[in-house]
Amino acid sequence: MTDFQLILGKIHQTLCSLPDWNNLEDFVDIFYQAWLQLGNFVQQQLVQGKIEELESQYSSPRSKREKRYYTPLGEMTVKRRVYDTSEGLKSKIDRIIEFPENKWLSTVLELACALGVSSEFPNAHRLFQKYTNIQLTEKTLANQVEKAGNTLQTQEFSPTKSESVKTDFQAESSSDEREDFLYVGVDGVMTPLNQKQGYKEAKVGVIFWKKHHQKTNGKRATIRQREYVATLKSRGEFRNRVSQLYQQIREQKKVQTVVIGDGAHWIWEMGQEQFPGAIEILDFYHLSEYVWVECLDSLPLPINSRRQPINLLLRLSRPTRKVAKAAWPYHEEKQKKWVEQQQLLLKKSQWKIVIENCNCFKRTRKDLTTAITSLKRYLTNNKARINYQSYLNSGLMIGSGVVESSNRRVVTQRLKQAGMHWSKYGAEGVMALRAAYLSNSTRWSNFWSNCSQKLQFN
Repeated sequence: MTDFQLILGKIHQTLCSLPDWNNLEDFVDIFYQAWLQLGNFVQQQLVQGKIEELESQYSSPRSKREKRYYTPLGEMTVKRRVYDTSEGLKSKIDRIIEFPENKWLSTVLELACALGVSSEFPNAHRLFQKYTNIQLTEKTLANQVEKAGNTLQTQEFSPTKSESVKTDFQAESSSDEREDFLYVGVDGVMTPLNQKQGYKEAKVGVIFWKKHHQKTNGKRATIRQREYVATLKSRGEFRNRVSQLYQQIREQKKVQTVVIGDGAHWIWEMGQEQFPGAIEILDFYHLSEYVWVECLDSLPLPINSRRQPINLLLRLSRPTRKVAKAAWPYHEEKQKKWVEQQQLLLKKSQWKIVIENCNCFKRTRKDLTTAITSLKRYLTNNKARINYQSYLNSGLMIGSGVVESSNRRVVTQRLKQAGMHWSKYGAEGVMALRAAYLSNSTRWSNFWSNCSQKLQFN
């Protein structure tokens, strides 16, 4: 039975032992640590009392065994009696109280994962220990985060996964049954692996409604709500997961799908297979960069000079390019003006004129001829995806800046910091958790609700 006098005495002792203070920050820090220790003591007494109350109805125990759990108030240790059973020594009350097999309660593991996907593991480990008083190694925390992420990824990539992503993320229903635009952005980003495995492409997807693409105070537009997918798995598995999430978001609503991507063939193959009838848009800023590179390659620099990021719209940062001896002096303003003119033409869907303008360069070098030929092929192959004037007139996005930012938010900011290298298992787990954590639906909370008292790892 619970000894409430012991609990009250401990509370009184803790409060009386608090030191005098003159600084609020110092007091709050001291009180918080004292409160953690007190809370852990109280919860341990209450749980142990409950165990003893239930065990009083059973007789002939063999011995007592300890069981440890990580709780938000610290590590809690309880003792239970074990009895002879056909399966060996077992505790009879474990199932009654529904003690989980794993020592990590889901609330604590959720905190560890939120810290682990938001910050590098050394910092996450420090904060986790500070705010829970649970003493463990950095490696243990990292392992648990990666395991949880792979469990989430396995669940979400399951073909039978049908759980909806309920929140205000869905488009608002309307009585006139008008179409809403649902964007699907896809891209890839290389992820560093350890043990000399080099890099592996992480596939990143983002899905959002047109109504959530908003400008605030005249500033650059932002996506207010979105859903992310990120994985190192095959393109086929990624394709199926994006389609599955798309269907969960779309539900039964009448929509016009818009697929935005760069020039990678697999992206358009995926779009045509999974979203037939979708509007396909070649990322305008990716195309502009492509034209910009052709411009740089066509206008040579003096040897040892450095190319500067002169395109103010794109704000590109290109590395120094070594080229053949200059045929004419480098004119920065001339290049800038030419690139801006091509961008205006592209926005008016006059891509053929862009090609004609490229043909005006004197083809005195083989690399220039190759660059123009490459640009011609690129524009011609994507001519059905570069009708930018029509897209803009319809109020559609023409640039996948949101896709680039998805790469940055989900993968780069956490997995591509200086000196980082990952196992495939670790990278997959972290990007899976991070994709759910940064999304605006209930995927993150749904996962932890389902994990409560059930989360077990192989």
